[in-house]
Amino acid sequence: MSHNTGTVQMVVPAYEIGPDSGAPPMSPNLWQRQFAHTPATTGTKFVILHFRNANFPANNRMEVDLGYGTDVFTAADGAEFWTRPINLAALAGGTVPIRYITDGAANGSAEIDRYGRGERMNGTQAPSSLSNSDPFLLDANYVEPIYDPFWFCASPPVWENIACVADGDIRKQVAQSVGMIVTVHDTGVSTCSVTCIGPDLVITAGHCLADPNTEVPTSSVIFNYATNCDGSRPAAYVGKFFKVKGFKKHRNNSSADYAILQLKTPPEGIGIPAIALRPDFPAAGEQVFGIHHPNGAVKKLSRPHPGFTTVSSVTSGFVRVGNLDVSGGSSGSGIFDTSGRYVGTLSHGFSCSLDYFSSASILQDIAATPAPPNDRDVMIVFDRSGSMAASAGGGLGSKIEEARDAASLFVQLVRASGGNRVGLVSFSTSANNPPDFALSPVTPANKTTLIGPSPFSTGIVGGLIPSGMTSIGGGLQVARDQLMTPGVGTNTILLLTDGLQNTPPLIGAISPSLGGIDLHAIGFGSEASLDGTLLSQLAETHNGLYTRAGTGLELKKFFALAFGNIFEAGALNDPAQHLSANQNEAKPLQIPVCGEEWITVVLGWDRPQTMLALRVNTPAGHAVSIADPGIEHATGRTWTFLRIPLPLLGERDGAWTITVLRSGGGGEFPPPALDVDYFINVLANGGPRLRNRTARRRYYTGDTIVPMLSLQYDDDSAPEHGDIALDIERPSRSVGTILTKSQRVAAQLVDGDTIPARFASLMALEAAAGSVLVDYSSQTLTLTNNAIDTDGAFENHNLFGKRLTDLLTVEGNYRFHARARYGHDCEATRELLWSVHVEVGIDPARTEIVTESLGTLADGREKFNVTLTPRDRFGNHLGPGKSEELVFHPLPGSSLIHPIEDKGDGRYGTEIVWDPNSGHAPGVAIEQPGRTPVGIVDPSRMPPQSSNGSLPWWWWLVILLLLLIIVILLLK
Repeated sequence: MSHNTGTVQMVVPAYEIGPDSGAPPMSPNLWQRQFAHTPATTGTKFVILHFRNANFPANNRMEVDLGYGTDVFTAADGAEFWTRPINLAALAGGTVPIRYITDGAANGSAEIDRYGRGERMNGTQAPSSLSNSDPFLLDANYVEPIYDPFWFCASPPVWENIACVADGDIRKQVAQSVGMIVTVHDTGVSTCSVTCIGPDLVITAGHCLADPNTEVPTSSVIFNYATNCDGSRPAAYVGKFFKVKGFKKHRNNSSADYAILQLKTPPEGIGIPAIALRPDFPAAGEQVFGIHHPNGAVKKLSRPHPGFTTVSSVTSGFVRVGNLDVSGGSSGSGIFDTSGRYVGTLSHGFSCSLDYFSSASILQDIAATPAPPNDRDVMIVFDRSGSMAASAGGGLGSKIEEARDAASLFVQLVRASGGNRVGLVSFSTSANNPPDFALSPVTPANKTTLIGPSPFSTGIVGGLIPSGMTSIGGGLQVARDQLMTPGVGTNTILLLTDGLQNTPPLIGAISPSLGGIDLHAIGFGSEASLDGTLLSQLAETHNGLYTRAGTGLELKKFFALAFGNIFEAGALNDPAQHLSANQNEAKPLQIPVCGEEWITVVLGWDRPQTMLALRVNTPAGHAVSIADPGIEHATGRTWTFLRIPLPLLGERDGAWTITVLRSGGGGEFPPPALDVDYFINVLANGGPRLRNRTARRRYYTGDTIVPMLSLQYDDDSAPEHGDIALDIERPSRSVGTILTKSQRVAAQLVDGDTIPARFASLMALEAAAGSVLVDYSSQTLTLTNNAIDTDGAFENHNLFGKRLTDLLTVEGNYRFHARARYGHDCEATRELLWSVHVEVGIDPARTEIVTESLGTLADGREKFNVTLTPRDRFGNHLGPGKSEELVFHPLPGSSLIHPIEDKGDGRYGTEIVWDPNSGHAPGVAIEQPGRTPVGIVDPSRMPPQSSNGSLPWWWWLVILLLLLIIVILLLK
């Protein structure tokens, strides 16, 4: 829920009522008890009772007085349930009468084990804020909360009590249909705002209910929670709640945020008029208003009448409003047009920039055809350019050998059942067309065609030979054409490349045509050999992840993780380990399992001379055998896996134990034991998925980045007790600075593959040093639900993030490893890896400019040679080889007459013509992709005139003062 307005208190021992309690009846067929709660230190506003182990045989029932009505429970309500909020002030002695009534059976009972207690609560995001959700208006004059100002556009907020609006006003008419929902969430009580849209239906934000299956039964809605204009309690006020009995629709993801809930209605109905959902999008500038319960407060109108606010824009299904004040608890509230129609549901935002999920998008989503089964069509796009013949630095030897082994693992992991299809296209100077293997159903026969029999090192994949140049776009183009064939699966491309595109078609030409295709990219190599910016941006644009594998072992690991991200719910655990030569088996690893349908344990190692094996034990200690029912397994040259259906032999939840051990060897002269590095990936099917919600855009040094993730099930609900830690690896050296201070190497030709000068220079430096140029430092962060850390989300319990303003200080590859834990009685994990490539963000204050006069033209303008040494605000050099990513623009007073020249040493030059009478210094503006151009001028040539060519203002002031003095002297 969006804002804390209470706590959950335990009743120890549980409070039992009914014949089975052993207590005598108060009268025939009647057992009654008075429940007394522990008052809150700030005063109790209401209580909500929870019953468990309820047993109502025959027509037995239980009644609970609420102070404004009575809740009646029967066998139809199940074994556990919650009451509506109870007004203790309306009950004698502040205790709650509970009656168990027998009717047809002499047994039965129910227990109270906990209750929700409404009370003033400090905010989680702004600890100084203080709620006051007082739906029964216990004080004669309502005490306003201390509001969380994060979403304020003005301070104090521009809103008013709804009673201040005249009765005939459309806003007053709409307000009677706006209410507040109270929900017990985990260990607290929270509120959101709702709007009535049907005889028994209300709408709110999807994020207001982290898990609707468990939270809807706790929820109730009040519509008349409002004061007089001056904040005083209306005469004869009686707060009344309606129980929420179910939900019709719940969406809470990056593209949709709404929930439609159904109320339990009395025979006479709820008496609240329904508001119509507007079927179209509003236009920018259209007038709207909002009604809500901020921080659980009484009903407010934003903005005050007679004014309205206006729509700023409509993008991706969200209506953005600028000048509107809200706070925690306003989540789920609506904005309305001047006809009183519902326009959108408050989802997230910042001060002066609120996003409402539009009613038009809600209606489209409700009417949409259900999604097809989650089958996948996957095209593997495989780089076989000449550079793949280079050494991988150990393991199987060459990059192509490591890549073939990793690809065979991926193919073998795909289950040969269901509707999945897989295909392969390899590329070098051009892509094979027809593809190496057309998109086809995953069957045992097709797997054999692709990767051969065990150890899966032959087939089409095993026959890929490196040669030629690199046309990544060509491979993507063929894969796209294959994925356009009829099918019901989700379309995905898995791209592997070790190098730099140098042959058309280029990625930029093909990327726009890949709409509707998820794309995951794995770069194989060091910073010196990969265009991390391009691959990172490609994956980000197409809803995928980018990772960089520096070794063959990492490559296998990332192919296994790619399988988990594409086909499964993700990874439970993926540790990297080492087995010394004197060890026959590693220390056992325990993996928590909680509700998964399958787990796939993948083991990969770096030395083909050594064979490793897996031993997996169930929580009860049973050793999993390949002969156990449903087990799938396979072993390649440097990998093996076990796929285990759950439950297995009646076991599922708990700690499964995985042990890595040396396998075979045997014979009279077994091979010597070797040190070996290995990884274990445990891939999960079923349960929640950890999704990357980080903003998908280009990043530059100095930018703020907000790593953000959601942890939720496929139905958009969230597990309880979730938290996420984030490990970040960041580069410690600037590649651009290294190149600027080093000798440049010309472009190279490796097995027919052209390596541009920038990257050839880096490779030469790495070869000379005998190691990679850039090492990495690590840090670990804990992600939060705070709005500042989640791009303005209203305490969304399945969204976690961290706003980082000082992380991106060096260009290069930043690797993020998220580790989520969730659950209470059954605790489990999820992990996710991805990378973001960061470029040097040119800073005008740190960029050096040198201007050399080339003479004066006949018209008085001066010609200059301009040389720039671009650097960011941290002093990192852009370095050579970046001219294709830069665009020079003329500044006022200057004209460009020469294209950009890369001088090869970190400097870039051009020629300009400058007008000395323009009032501006000579210079240029530099534009980088996705970034606002920055102007760089030569301050030594700043003319004395002001920018409009006239004398500066202070000269006019001096002249005016002199004239005034002269006038005074003349008057004397």
